Amino acid sequence: MPRRAFFTVEDAKAAFNLFCCVYGIGTLGMPGNFSRAGPFIAVIAMAFMAFANVYGAVAICRVMLLAPTSVKTYGDLGEWCMGKTGRYLSVISQMANCLLVPCVFLVLGGTLLDGLFPEAFSATTWIILMALSCMPVCLVPTLKEGAGAAFAGCMGTIITDVIGVAVVMHGMRGHPSIPKPDLTFKQVTGAFGNLALAYGAGIVIPALQRQHSDPTRMPRVVGVTMTFISVLFLILASTAYSSIGCQISGNLFCILRSPSPSS
Repeated sequence: MPRRAFFTVEDAKAAFNLFCCVYGIGTLGMPGNFSRAGPFIAVIAMAFMAFANVYGAVAICRVMLLAPTSVKTYGDLGEWCMGKTGRYLSVISQMANCLLVPCVFLVLGGTLLDGLFPEAFSATTWIILMALSCMPVCLVPTLKEGAGAAFAGCMGTIITDVIGVAVVMHGMRGHPSIPKPDLTFKQVTGAFGNLALAYGAGIVIPALQRQHSDPTRMPRVVGVTMTFISVLFLILASTAYSSIGCQISGNLFCILRSPSPSS
């Protein structure tokens, strides 16, 4: 019997799709988690959320392997597990996720654009303009057809992260020891909230698994990809925090509101 390849081209495509869907604008708030909660609590929060999301993503893959071929969506999966009640619970929770997550991103984007162009429009106007510009993307029917938009968003985020961290490290060179955060319950819960926003892989996993010719490989592909993303989150957060400490109140773009990162 021929030995199975550890990682195939098809695995790489699935991993790349998953990476593009997860690694988004939520990463801009990773350094802010360390600034709000401090490195010790932030690392614990990140480790907990990484474990929960990696385990949950792999569990979804394993359940999809056990389900009959008629199970294609979360609604089907809920009905297969818990009957009609499971379908309603799955669909309602998925609808809430699809409604609330874009709202968060629109508010975040409006805040960022208002900081980048303070004299142009108000944050509310930016949010409306962003919503209108995103409407064509919402009309994309399948994951494959939306791969280009996901790739563009992912690459834009990576470039933004690199530029943001580079600006922080360059502007803070030669600065004395970094200030420590003044911990409050609100700041710690905010760190968990941002991490929950950054991880959002579950909604695309069933579609990726259906498209794979050998779905039994998906648990490993998803587990490795999610772990790799978690490591990138940790590197991004710790690198920026080591340079600027608790001075990042929200996300990396907050430094653009000041004349220089050290002011």
